[in-house]
Amino acid sequence: MRIVGLYDIDQDIKVNNLKEVTSAVMFSAPNQYNPNGLFSEEIFGQTEEEQKYRCGYIKLPIHVFNPNVAKNIIIRSGGIIRKLAYGEIRCNLVDGKLIEAEDGKYCGFRDLYNIWDEIDIRKNLNTRNDASLDILIKSPKRLLFVDKLLVLPPAFRPSGMKNGKQVKSELNTIYIKIIGLKSVTSHTTASVHKVDNQIQDALIELYTYINKFVGTKNGYFQKNLLAKNTVGTVRNVISAPSYKSNTPEVGIFRTGYPLWTIVSGFQPFIKFELKQLLSYDYISSIHPNPDEVDRTMIENIYDDKMISDLIQIFMRNPGSRFRILYLDPDNKKPIIFNALNLKTNETISRPLTLTDVIYIASYRSTVVADRHMYTVRYPIGHHLGAFFSKIHVLSTNTTIPVQFQNEVYRTYPLVNPEASHMAVSKSFVDVINMANSRLENIGGDYDGDTVKSTGIWSDEANAQAEKLMYSKAYCVKPNMDAAFPIAIECLNGLYGLTKME
Repeated sequence: MRIVGLYDIDQDIKVNNLKEVTSAVMFSAPNQYNPNGLFSEEIFGQTEEEQKYRCGYIKLPIHVFNPNVAKNIIIRSGGIIRKLAYGEIRCNLVDGKLIEAEDGKYCGFRDLYNIWDEIDIRKNLNTRNDASLDILIKSPKRLLFVDKLLVLPPAFRPSGMKNGKQVKSELNTIYIKIIGLKSVTSHTTASVHKVDNQIQDALIELYTYINKFVGTKNGYFQKNLLAKNTVGTVRNVISAPSYKSNTPEVGIFRTGYPLWTIVSGFQPFIKFELKQLLSYDYISSIHPNPDEVDRTMIENIYDDKMISDLIQIFMRNPGSRFRILYLDPDNKKPIIFNALNLKTNETISRPLTLTDVIYIASYRSTVVADRHMYTVRYPIGHHLGAFFSKIHVLSTNTTIPVQFQNEVYRTYPLVNPEASHMAVSKSFVDVINMANSRLENIGGDYDGDTVKSTGIWSDEANAQAEKLMYSKAYCVKPNMDAAFPIAIECLNGLYGLTKME
């Protein structure tokens, strides 16, 4: 049977050359950390990077239970071992079994540690599942008991000032408590047991805090590694793509993402492009009468704050997405949008809207810049359950081919500035369109399944994503079958061909 390994702090100290924290005092002088304290630069390093990874340790005055053992086995099981450890009873040891006696020879953690190897665990702890005791029976005493405590790097337990008072992470409070208990001088047996018990309880409190910090659905790993709250991450429902031409935009290596998803996943790039689109020079180049464009007025209206506000309006108020953009603060002179409808060969002339600039900014930031997204559906069964993809921008439900400023947009949003807020809010695509042959690999279907998508920002990461996207490992299975099985593509295609528009 496989036994869960217990943490060996002595080995950690030796391998990583960890240093001991001996003082609960944080500062030795104003703006100078105590060299022996919880924020010591000698112990935890001086750079920000070092203080994320370098640990220390606290030497305990006694051996107490490893917190994992104490929390999950000893306290849960209760019984005579716990009572003896906490000094609640005195015991004698007879043939490996602890026998309670008023004049017993053993009491407290110190005695329990000394006689541990002579104790028959199965005779002293009752359980319905003997396997749950294997960790106590088969693990060495040096791992079941600890006399040292790991101190996490300062980056995980920051300290600062609030309202003129110093505030500390709860972790620091527990560490300070343990260091303080080390210095307590006891004069009676009862007080010795009380201090020892407090040290054990403090270790359990620390273990419980860290377990909650990293282990819950809102814990550290979930937030930082499993992408619940990572930067540039969005969750969407998946839906079948619509085939409306002989050259569909959505395919194996290109996925359709809603406009708001792209704005969320690439917001810094969108903001940069919006600054260019709403600059004096650009507006002067698209507005039919450049003399109406006032540089000072444009720079004052479309400053950083206004651009950030426009992004938030688009994201949070779908009914306002056809909001007209103006040349003046009184909203009397709209910026005019002139383009060519390539389907009807007619000129479009109307006020420029928020959707226009958001769409063009998104298109430039992703399609023109050749950026990718990383999409995954949990749980991941194998490496094909997550994939990299180029981006097709999904905007309104109905789109038109448009030529604007010498750029052709095959699926430009159909904008009607006079539409009601209710109609506007219902006119945008809100789901991801991916190739049907991706479904089997991600274990998904079109009944409301959701995926998480992350925008890939750096040029290096995008180059690596494209390399992986086209690699044999992502396109061919080990048995030489295609990684993209043909399943419902034919049905979806026939439906698209015969659907009544």
